[in-house]
Amino acid sequence: MSHPLLKQICELDIFTLLVFKSIFDTGHANTTAKTLGVSAPKISRSLNALRLAFNDELFYRRQQGLKPTPLAESLYVAICQFTDSVHHLEQSALQNQNTASNTDLPLNIAASKGLLSFLAPQLCSPEVMAQLGKIHLRPWQENSAELIHAGELDFGISLENIENKELMLTRLGGISSVYLVASKHHSIWQSASQISLEQICRYPFLCIEMKGFNNKIDPLELFCQRQGIILPSIEKVLEREEWYAHILTMQSLAFCSSIDMQTIKHLPGLKLVPLPTTELARLHDGMFAPQYFLVEKPRTHRRYTPAQCELVISSLVSALLPEHS
Repeated sequence: MSHPLLKQICELDIFTLLVFKSIFDTGHANTTAKTLGVSAPKISRSLNALRLAFNDELFYRRQQGLKPTPLAESLYVAICQFTDSVHHLEQSALQNQNTASNTDLPLNIAASKGLLSFLAPQLCSPEVMAQLGKIHLRPWQENSAELIHAGELDFGISLENIENKELMLTRLGGISSVYLVASKHHSIWQSASQISLEQICRYPFLCIEMKGFNNKIDPLELFCQRQGIILPSIEKVLEREEWYAHILTMQSLAFCSSIDMQTIKHLPGLKLVPLPTTELARLHDGMFAPQYFLVEKPRTHRRYTPAQCELVISSLVSALLPEHS
């Protein structure tokens, strides 16, 4: 370490190298401060330390943000390799810590309406719990994104496309199939085997309101507007229990997704029939089907491993096929 440059590089801490990578990736010191959860002056001090160590400006201030110098371009790959190695070291340590204390620190996960009853049976097997420990499933609420950012929730699965630059969103997929639901004794079952949307629109319709999907207008409402059809009635409820009672006692029709079907098919008195593919395409012609997103903190701030997260969402992703990409 007799070479002066090597000595100065060795005196740089890991955080300073993370600052270099983040500024290179984002082009903005303020974004780097938010991503790393520190103050802007600390980012400035780290940038000054980098410039001193390499005797180079490293980043020029331009109208579009901070632009790397030729030397910064040449350093980027090596610094990424180093910070990635540190990340792998962190993940290995966290995995061992989680294995040792998973009974005391459950994973806290928020999931959109309808997912709790689907996920819980998938995650309660001895094999899964041996790898994950206890899991506290919570309903997704308006402040869930803020709770993930604050560390009170580990991650979430949401129907909403969260607009938060400090969180990471990964599209998991959309609903692959839809089922028509009604009482076993409903007269619609006397119709032809291939049920059309026009037939469905002859009866009172019921839906569960889901923020980020049908809280403004339901796809069947939009279909009727486009086709000039007047529904006898359409009602929205917030809870599955009320939805179930309404279908049985008010003789309403309803839709449920391939996710909901796993639970609803066990409710007594109901009949479920898949909506034909052609009718599903017509239903969603003017409106996207529900899309699920994985909501996480930046990976340097997570206390779970990618393998643990994958274990939680794998059953959901499988149920969303074939639309998963």
